[in-house]
Amino acid sequence: MSTKPPPRSDAFTVTAAAAAVRYLATHGYENSTASDLADAIGMSRSTFFRRFGSKEDVVFADHDLALERLETLLADTDLAPTEAITRGTVEVLHLLIRDADAAKQRSELLRHTPSLRERELVITHRYERVFASYLARAAEPGTPDWAPIALAAGLVAVHNAALRQWLRDAHADARTFGALERDLSDLTARFAPWFGGERHPSKVLVAAFNADASPEEVLREVRAQLL
Repeated sequence: MSTKPPPRSDAFTVTAAAAAVRYLATHGYENSTASDLADAIGMSRSTFFRRFGSKEDVVFADHDLALERLETLLADTDLAPTEAITRGTVEVLHLLIRDADAAKQRSELLRHTPSLRERELVITHRYERVFASYLARAAEPGTPDWAPIALAAGLVAVHNAALRQWLRDAHADARTFGALERDLSDLTARFAPWFGGERHPSKVLVAAFNADASPEEVLREVRAQLL
């Protein structure tokens, strides 16, 4: 049974989690014990359990830290809602890929270990709940009940897509974060009436064509103008 770990420094959490993930990637998740991980991290078994709770917990220690930071940011921010959720999402990605090797090895562990993939789903729902709770508080009067939930799910989906893209090309940090910010801007704009995002302007196209033009010709000309 996991117990709530005592406070940890960010540097300690990242370093210890990375060491544990590297050990598991080398020796195998099922073949490794908590004692093995404690030795790899450089602590006693009892200290390992007090700080991390279990072998599974240490794999997701970075996520626990990211969630703590996200909750703190959203609880204390003076930013507009769309700015706050964008900054929070970007900062989560920064933390999760800060150690590139450990991030890639963690991804491989999750891919090959069903129990860890199930835990990953739980983590995903935790992010969604944190975002949805904040958005419910920040929403404009009259906002539908489903809007915070839908936007929260969208934020996590966009983040995860950026993470997968980064895992395919871990040397493309600038492109990954640039694309993430653009996608978040597009997503939040779709919820502009409820959370103060910037709505993208609509496009109006007026087309003139010969009366005897075929439907295919009309569609081809309209498509050419829209592209």
